[in-house]
Amino acid sequence: MRSGRGAGGPRCLAALVMLGAAAACTQAADPSGIDLTGSEGDGEVGRWVHSGYFDRTYDLHVPEDADIGAPRPLLVVLHGAGDTGHAFRGRIAADPVTDQAGFITVYPDGLGGAWGVGCGCTASELTGADDVKFLNTLIRQLAGALPIDTTRVYVAGYSQGGQLAQRYGCVSAFPPAGVVSVAALLLRQVAQTCAPAGPLDVLLIHGTADPVMRYGGFGPGASALSVEEGAALWTETLGCAPQPVVRTLDDTNGDGTTVTVEEHTGCAGGAEVRLDRVNGGGHTWPGPTGPWPKSTGKLSRSLDATAEIAALIGAAATR
Repeated sequence: MRSGRGAGGPRCLAALVMLGAAAACTQAADPSGIDLTGSEGDGEVGRWVHSGYFDRTYDLHVPEDADIGAPRPLLVVLHGAGDTGHAFRGRIAADPVTDQAGFITVYPDGLGGAWGVGCGCTASELTGADDVKFLNTLIRQLAGALPIDTTRVYVAGYSQGGQLAQRYGCVSAFPPAGVVSVAALLLRQVAQTCAPAGPLDVLLIHGTADPVMRYGGFGPGASALSVEEGAALWTETLGCAPQPVVRTLDDTNGDGTTVTVEEHTGCAGGAEVRLDRVNGGGHTWPGPTGPWPKSTGKLSRSLDATAEIAALIGAAATR
């Protein structure tokens, strides 16, 4: 039911804007100037939505029984740089988990395969796109057409998508119920003005041997907090207990990784901040996922990131 590829309708073909190359779009924008062809939010539900100067596409997955019973949580999943929502959906193979949990799940496409993470330097940002606005528009469009509980919207992302998920939690005027960041670091310039509009759960999942988004952060330029600094920022910003409850998940799959879970409770509105430190893990989405290039490091199966997201959303409903 309503499970479709983000295609059809007018398509923005914005290319990477790098090294002085210009963006080129069809119908949604005129490369020679500003030319809006639709109102914010117009679009074919389940396939595309007009936002800013672009027609944005996405993959949508709705459980077969979604028309029955109460409104469902919405999970927005953001791919990494150079990817698409459709391809990433296949890589993490989340449909069985989200179906069982009863979530509606959407996998948006970043412009030029990129997201606006707050540095002003990505392909998406160089087109002039506003990805925070886009996510707000997409959520509104879907909530107007599907049985979605707008108080239970969660935004999860991998790598650059995880950076946008954290930025969205920091700046959106319509705060999600939670954000999940997998193998991603919060940019320092975003952290400096991070002010969530309401309480939210935060789950950070990161490998200590990540060769791309290094656990210890990076800089200068578009510098990013370390994973520990990011967790501390969220803990302080959301008013959580400073001392976490710590537990360890052993290496039960022989992949050479373990997981240290640090949970901060007592946050505003009953929310929680949690860090899953994947000891020895690489730049991947832990669990039965893939394939991943060897250059990304070890894939941990000591943790199933998708199942952890489902558990987070389920636990929040009982608070």
